[in-house]
Amino acid sequence: MKNQKKTIHVVAALIRRGDEVFATQRGYGDYKDWWEFPGGKIEPGETPQQALVREIREELSADISADGYITTVEYDYPEFHLSMECYWCSVREGHLTLLEHEAARWLPLENLRQVKWLPADILVIEEIERTAQTLRYYRDNAKTFVAGTAGVSLQDHRARFLKELPASPYILDFGCGSGRDSKAFLELGCRVDASDGSPEMCRQASDLAGIPVKNMLFQELDAIDTYDGIWACASILHLPRKDLAEVLRRISAALKPGGVLYTAFKYGDFEGVRGGRYFTDFTEESVRAFFKENTSLAITDLWLTQDARPGREEERWVNLLAKRA
Repeated sequence: MKNQKKTIHVVAALIRRGDEVFATQRGYGDYKDWWEFPGGKIEPGETPQQALVREIREELSADISADGYITTVEYDYPEFHLSMECYWCSVREGHLTLLEHEAARWLPLENLRQVKWLPADILVIEEIERTAQTLRYYRDNAKTFVAGTAGVSLQDHRARFLKELPASPYILDFGCGSGRDSKAFLELGCRVDASDGSPEMCRQASDLAGIPVKNMLFQELDAIDTYDGIWACASILHLPRKDLAEVLRRISAALKPGGVLYTAFKYGDFEGVRGGRYFTDFTEESVRAFFKENTSLAITDLWLTQDARPGREEERWVNLLAKRA
């Protein structure tokens, strides 16, 4: 029987300064002179965030804050399997000073492939590039997108969702897009928080809904036991499956016990870039299997609909409600 590789759990800090990120060059070992995001092993009893703070203090003599989860990379090196949790970080105090690495550079987020990265770190960069491509689409098409979606009626979907919530519920409109649904929920007497990953969409949604909209990526959701319902209408479909699983865990934690998620995916089995944005599609069977395998949320209702936008009736959607135990 073939021996399984040892798994090493590490954390990586993507330290940001405006639109740049900090990269370090190894000065030792088989990968000497290759580049990486700084970090290191998670010690027993540490959270990933605590490990990041300790590692960066030891390696770079600065205090950082872990500002938001990005992704977890799984990569097989010849001698071991690496599981690397990656976080956006910022310097809280001190200056980044090289104590262990050979060199360091600030690289623009729009052009990270200027150096020879370690194989696992390349996977982090691919994740950043996927997210950036989708956000660029919404940056460049914000007004057109709002014009095409703000007037679409999802009254029946909202009613189906609200039927499962208490009176005057507290709702997160997660990836709120135009702000159409935030506005509708507010008019129905709900308490509403709204967020979107695109700064341009946040401004558009705030104007329409009349409330501040938080600029937040899906992976940055860190609320605990807060919301009666989370409305993620055609939003989290922009995540790759591996990141979707993590975000659904965060959604579950953000819901109160018994809280309900509404979300929708395009119908099919495609995953990848389509029309300038990343999409993960599902069928009824595949979405049930995905939720069962990756979340503690129980799907309580699932239905198919046609696209509500004029001229796109041939497109189908998988809609679902899922409840936290």
